Order: sequence, then structure tokens, then C-alpha cells
Amino acid sequence: MRNTSDACGLLEIAAATFRTDVLAHVAPEARYAALMVANALAIVERELKGGDAAGRSMLAALAPFYGEDADDGLSGEDLRQRVEALQHRLCIEIAAGDFDHDGRDLLADSLEAMVQAQLGISNPKALG
Repeated sequence: MRNTSDACGLLEIAAATFRTDVLAHVAPEARYAALMVANALAIVERELKGGDAAGRSMLAALAPFYGEDADDGLSGEDLRQRVEALQHRLCIEIAAGDFDHDGRDLLADSLEAMVQAQLGISNPKALG
């Protein structure tokens, strides 16, 4: 069994060390790649710290459509899989035209909430 808090702590130390001790010594031609690594580490750190909260926000956004399937008692990988399955189902229904006439406003609100939850992990500055 994997202990997420230990993984998060190790990642936090690695990211901080990379930013403070390594990044300053990176050659200018490798700076962009190093900054991308630092950004990826920050995203993973936010995912470990707030992934369940983001997943529950996404489930809440999907609940108006799939209330019976949007069980908020899930966490970790089970939560991520449930969100992905419901998002896939929603994509199929959108492609089939299920929201072309009714429910467009609810769909727009739901999609916006899901994007905001994901941005909170991938790029929180974009929410400002």
C-alpha cells in the first residue's frame, strides 16, 4: 500500500530542493526545460495535496446529470476513475446531441465548474 502523505512529503522536499539548489545552477540553454520540470513537480504536488477535493468538485458538477452515480464517498484512485467514467459518459451524450435543446445552461455551468476544479491543480494562476 502506498502512503500518499509520505509521497507528498518527499515530492515537496524534492521540488523545493530543485527550485532552490538546482535551478540557480542550470545553464541558460537548459533553463526552459528545468522550469518545465519545476512546473511539473508543482502540479504533481498540488495533485497529491488537493486531488480528492478537485475530484469531489468535479463529481458535484456532474451530480445534476448522474446523481445516482456521483458518490462522493470515494477517494484516491476510485474517485479519479469515477470522475473519468462520468466525464466520458457526458462526452458521449454531448456528441450524441443530448444537450442541443434542453439543459445547455446546466451543461455550461457543469463544464465551467469542472474546468475550474482542474485549473486549481494544473494552473491555479489562471483562476485569478
